[in-house]
Amino acid sequence: MNNKWKLSFLALAAVIVSVIVVVASLLFSGGGKGFDRAGQAGDSLTGKKLFTIHTGKEQAVFLMNKEIEEQKNLDLKVRLTDQMKLFGRVDVFGREIVYQMSLEPEVLPNGDLALHEKNVQVGRLNLPGEQVLNLVSNSVKLPKWVKVYPQEKVIHVQLTKMDNKKHIRVKAKEVDLPNNNISIDVFGK
Repeated sequence: MNNKWKLSFLALAAVIVSVIVVVASLLFSGGGKGFDRAGQAGDSLTGKKLFTIHTGKEQAVFLMNKEIEEQKNLDLKVRLTDQMKLFGRVDVFGREIVYQMSLEPEVLPNGDLALHEKNVQVGRLNLPGEQVLNLVSNSVKLPKWVKVYPQEKVIHVQLTKMDNKKHIRVKAKEVDLPNNNISIDVFGK
């Protein structure tokens, strides 16, 4: 029984990491002891601001789900309401288990994103977010620019530290899901 739950948690952890990577790659396509809302010194972007991308939830969901569809063996969908919701199914010992995770995005002063875990549900069982994020942190190899803070229930996506070969850097300006407004500043390196 214990191995079933461990396998389920590892599958959920892989899905969470995949979504973070997909969201970050969409922005670029065509740590510390505790979470710091202010960002870290030296995180400011150098280079000239080129433009700002403004979009809404419908367009963002379309792009994220299109990117996810291209991933093999990943049954996951993203929905944006007042929160980011991840839905999917994972096969555990021949049984299909449905899971859902709710995250609330916050734009940090330095342009990074903090994804605050609000709810994790596997089947009909609500799971403690701190334990799920701790499992993700300890068992999944994350990119250097993604930090997980289980005690704070936060995934810190350091957009300003992502290395991009297209000679641009991005900085989140606004993610206001209730008002359907997503803005991202793009800078030249």
